[in-house]
Amino acid sequence: MAHGRNARGRRTLPNPLHPTEQLLRAMAVLLLAIWSSVAAGSAAAGYREVPVADGGSISGSVLVAGDVPVLPPQAVFKQLEFCGSTVADERLVVGRGGVLANAVVDLVDVPAGKPVPRDPVMLDNIKCAFIPHVRSATVGQTLEIHNADPFLHDAQAWLGTRSLFNVGILPGHTAHQPLADAGLIHINCNVRHTWMHAYVFVADDPYHAVTGADGRFTIDQVPPGTYTLRVWHELLGSVDRPVTVESGKAATVDIALPLVAPVPPAAAP
Repeated sequence: MAHGRNARGRRTLPNPLHPTEQLLRAMAVLLLAIWSSVAAGSAAAGYREVPVADGGSISGSVLVAGDVPVLPPQAVFKQLEFCGSTVADERLVVGRGGVLANAVVDLVDVPAGKPVPRDPVMLDNIKCAFIPHVRSATVGQTLEIHNADPFLHDAQAWLGTRSLFNVGILPGHTAHQPLADAGLIHINCNVRHTWMHAYVFVADDPYHAVTGADGRFTIDQVPPGTYTLRVWHELLGSVDRPVTVESGKAATVDIALPLVAPVPPAAAP
């Protein structure tokens, strides 16, 4: 990795963003803006907690349709002695059979149902990465961001173009941030850890999930009815599917997100 010197003769770091990397980030920003707008416009105002004695459930898998490229690790250029020279690129994590991790699954506009969770939603900073990469939460919960690394991290949260908070987190400390607004929150680290990103989808109701490494999700205690199931992924966009939940029964919905165009690999420094 070549280094240069500025006009004063000081050593400078190379620009880590290759044109293909800039394209990936531009795609992510565009998809984030679109989803944030849709989520804000369809938020179920005034969600009510009521007993759900006859509820059903929705389970399924999210997959990628098409040949999927493997994204190489992202370059690390600060705190290499602790974090290593690369970290995994979690923007597109696909398992055997095309199962897709880190996809948000949301049941749109549920007016009433099971209680909102009171437990905090956790993010951690571990070896220069936000863990996990994607979370979902409900308005009224608290986001706790812990720093397990032995150096300073920062967490700036954006809801569309609005900054919700920007806090430094000392080693071993935890930041506590109330989640008061529905939408898709993008979090990054501004202490020159430019590869660090995470997303927290915040809904007005508790009917949401994030797919694991197996691509699967489950949403339970759903009041009987017909709904729209919405899936969002950082690079692959979103898709809606209708789903009907019957009393005491389990509905199964498998969703394939099309890989419209090949995703360019992250550039090597």
